[in-house]
Amino acid sequence: MADKKKPTDKPVKIGIKVPGKPAREVHTIKKNKQGDVIVDHAKRGGAYDKINLTKKAGAKTIAQGVKATKDWHKKNG
Repeated sequence: MADKKKPTDKPVKIGIKVPGKPAREVHTIKKNKQGDVIVDHAKRGGAYDKINLTKKAGAKTIAQGVKATKDWHKKNG
């Protein structure tokens, strides 16, 4: 009998093409100690911006966080 794969809690890095920028922005999606899904990405000036996707988009897994991040960039350019 085949075992079901367990969802992973490893951080995921995705590159998203943002209009007006020559290269893709790297977004790291991970869980914090409280279990919230967080996206960490660079903003202007090289500082990093952390957004709680559990509170903003209702993401409970890293896969849901990846989808929420991609959907946000599709809608907002």
